[in-house]
Parts: sequence; C-alpha cells; structure tokens
Amino acid sequence: MSKQYVTISANTPQYPERLRNVLGNTLCAIGNIELLGQPAIGICGSRDASLNAQDWALRFGQEAANRGFLVVSGYARGIDRQAHKGTLEAGGSTIAVLPEGIEGFAIRRELTNLVEIDKNFLAVSMFDPNAPWKAWRAMERNKLIVGLSSGLFVVEARETGGTINAAMECVRQQKPLWAIAYSKLTPERGGNELLLQDAAIPLTKMKDVKLALDSAKSRSAGEFKQLALGMAGV
Repeated sequence: MSKQYVTISANTPQYPERLRNVLGNTLCAIGNIELLGQPAIGICGSRDASLNAQDWALRFGQEAANRGFLVVSGYARGIDRQAHKGTLEAGGSTIAVLPEGIEGFAIRRELTNLVEIDKNFLAVSMFDPNAPWKAWRAMERNKLIVGLSSGLFVVEARETGGTINAAMECVRQQKPLWAIAYSKLTPERGGNELLLQDAAIPLTKMKDVKLALDSAKSRSAGEFKQLALGMAGV
C-alpha cells in the first residue's frame, strides 16, 4: 500500500477514549481516522463460512449502515470481508482491524470499487508496522475489534478458534453479544450453539435485528441483555 500510515499513541487526542481501559497500544492507521470516534458494531465469523452465513454477514453490514453504524471487522476472507462489503455497498463506512502490521495492508479485490480510502474506510493495526501474520496476533486483535464496537455479531463460529475468542473478549469487556441461532446445526456452527447456551435471547427476524441495532445506539453497555439472532429456517 503506497499511502503513508499514521501512528496514534494512547496519549494523543485522536486515540479513542473507549480503548484506553482495554488496550493502550499505539495504533497504526491508513484511511479516515475520524471513523475511530463514530458509533460502530463488530461483526465476526469464520474464514471458511458457508455461503448462507456469508449472505447474513453481507446483510448485517448493510443493516448496520442503514441504522447509522460503521462496521468493525477483521478483514479476513469469508464473514469479515462480506461484512465490510455490505456496509460499503449500503453507503456506510468500515474499519478493518488487521492481524499483522500496517505495512501488510492492501485493499482486497472484492472491495476495490467500494473503498474511498480518505472517506469511508480505515485500516488499523495494534502491532509493529512490519509485524507478520501470526495466529496469536489474529486472536490478540480481537481486543481492538471489540474495543471499538458497541457490541458484537457472531455470524458463524466453530467451537474453537478466533471467532469464539472474539465472543469471549466481548463478554470480558461487558458489551452485548449476538449470535445467529441456526435451525440446522453443523460443525461449522457449533460455536454459535455454545454461545447461545450461555447467554442469549433469540431474535427471529430481520426486524428484530434492526431493533437491536437501534438499542445498541441508544443505550449504555450496562443496560444490555445478551441477545441472539434466531433466524427461523436458516
């Protein structure tokens, strides 16, 4: 990526206040840094998600934009990129949280025609600029995804891995957590079932998703109950 990145340390005014108690790392960013202060919802899921789950991620991204949220996600293939794509297609903005240093950033092919780098997009990393991708970094960056978000949507998750780790981080940060309650259970969706067993109130239609997003904007984190997205017939 030829565009120069900027660094944002924890003692500068640009550093998001909502991150100070959960992170503190210096951030490296490319794009519109004003997005760091805007209402945001996190969306996460498997890299190897089903086509059905990817469609939900796209719709979640679109609905988030329609309700005045930007989308925060991990920029990986599958659920993440579909969420980024959905919000951009709907005229919204998105933050891509990288599992590596900012020097590794490049606009992905499926987003090329949607990204306006100084307007609707921000790539951000909590690691050294030249840090390579590592599995532990993919886990660690979940602190930043959740920290920037008012809550987290889990689209499709296995029982172990990065998506479940992100959900647990959401619980640790005491933010609302949503997960699709699929009617057809598969190994690829086992993590959703585990999350729903712990703390979940099913939502049965997209209208309920809209209401959940409206609540996420109007209430403080302490007022939330844990919710689940119960999609009948999925």
